[in-house]
Amino acid sequence: MDDLVSKSKKFWDAHAERDPLWAVLSDQGKEDRNWNVQRFFDTGVNEIAEILYQLNVRDISATPGRALDFGCGVGRLTQALALHFPEVVGVDISSQMIKMAISLNRYPKAASFVCNQAPHLGIFGDEYFDFIYSNLVLQHIAPELTLVYVREFFRVLRPGGLLIFQSPSHLREDEESCREAQQAKSMVDDAYDAALSVSDIPTHSLQPGTTCALTVDVTNKSAHAWSQPDCGAISIGNHWLDETATRMLLRDDGRATLPTVLGPGETCRLPLSITAPAREGNYCCEIDVAHEGVRWFKDRGSSVARFQARVRAASSSFQPEEVSPMTPESQPTVCQTSHAERDLPSQAPGKGSGSEIADFPMYGVHTDTVSRLILSCGGELVLRSDDYSCAGWVSYRYFVRKNPSSVEAI
Repeated sequence: MDDLVSKSKKFWDAHAERDPLWAVLSDQGKEDRNWNVQRFFDTGVNEIAEILYQLNVRDISATPGRALDFGCGVGRLTQALALHFPEVVGVDISSQMIKMAISLNRYPKAASFVCNQAPHLGIFGDEYFDFIYSNLVLQHIAPELTLVYVREFFRVLRPGGLLIFQSPSHLREDEESCREAQQAKSMVDDAYDAALSVSDIPTHSLQPGTTCALTVDVTNKSAHAWSQPDCGAISIGNHWLDETATRMLLRDDGRATLPTVLGPGETCRLPLSITAPAREGNYCCEIDVAHEGVRWFKDRGSSVARFQARVRAASSSFQPEEVSPMTPESQPTVCQTSHAERDLPSQAPGKGSGSEIADFPMYGVHTDTVSRLILSCGGELVLRSDDYSCAGWVSYRYFVRKNPSSVEAI
């Protein structure tokens, strides 16, 4: 175990020196220190807001107490959690990542960082945290060590606390899907320029969870052809935001694939089926073009289409001024200590130098093994959702409650 930890530390320290933001969130086109620092941290805010919204609509309560971000890197999610929890600890194996996380920390009253280079979480006492979150981390850890860390999550989680973690299960058997994912190639930056026009926008209230059909005109405003045989699948899709369009609530709802080739200046018309959120409220529906497996066009400055939508159950007495999707009652609220105390730098930290580093290791623990481990540790699997972040893998996000009277039987 110690040897695995030592190798992992050296690997991530090297990435921290070379390109720390891309090492944390490896979007195509963002390598070579091309991440905008503010945009990078905004992705964390959106991710945590979306997770907490998922908890809210499923009536899964999360106590706004002490939170742990396991595998924090430079603090992308730690800072986002600090907007909702009064105390957040980010832990990482790389001392270089932790140094950068501290230097970029805008919420020092709520967020702190710890370097842990042990094959356990002995630096924390039993039942220390109310909420534990980990994403895009366990997939890079050898399975035998992942199992140890998951057991440790239960040890440091208080009874009744909530644990959310993502982990690949097994390689996909669909070779065609794997091949398509591998073929996705980034286009030149100025190819990501689209104009979107939406018709058939619903003028009436939508009932929760119902679908409706939109008509979307997509125009290639760039000087480059969008050729899917060359670069991979291109689609339109929608997200659901809060009514002010400042907070992501539900990502990746509907999808419709563009023609195989759409040349410069050409327009196509596509039907797009969207599904209303399950909770009543006022929302903003955002439609964008997706280069599947690469990026959303918006990330390269392309325009999006948005419209307001009302979601109401039949004969609803919903009063938006009393219950708003912006402040769900069962969701942890923004803490008074979470106001940013410093601005983010314009440049990513790190020297941007060093030799080439090996590809990120990818591992999986079969979901059956994970489910048995959760049960043996006194946990209740309240939700298992599909995760599409690992190309070629079947992956899941696990939402787990530690039973109030749990006794570990490991």
